[in-house]
Amino acid sequence: MEVLQVLDPSRGTVSFRCESGAASGRWMGESSAKMGQFDVEIEVPEEITEWTEVPSGVTSLSENLDVETAVFITGEVVRFDDGDDSVVEIRVGSDILLIEIPNRRSELPSEGLISFRAPEIQLYPYDL
Repeated sequence: MEVLQVLDPSRGTVSFRCESGAASGRWMGESSAKMGQFDVEIEVPEEITEWTEVPSGVTSLSENLDVETAVFITGEVVRFDDGDDSVVEIRVGSDILLIEIPNRRSELPSEGLISFRAPEIQLYPYDL
């Protein structure tokens, strides 16, 4: 992932580009955000209450500048449980994201694509 610009140093907001697209997110590293290439884990901190099935296409991550801090994610459903666990694994490019979907899990397309809006994503850098 490449940090293209530090948008708000006090909040750690950065614009970035990765293999699945470009958007902005909050840098959650121990050190301040800076431009450059990084390995990061992408996290969606809030529950996803609305999503739609996508009949075909590719996984992606994008930002709608008309909607403040909204990141749109299309991912392939990898795994979810039918029980009380609301965690769903989705693949976006080569990354796995763990998201919480509290309802309608029985409607999720197994190995199909879903699209949803996340008010914020968080970027956690790590060393390989």
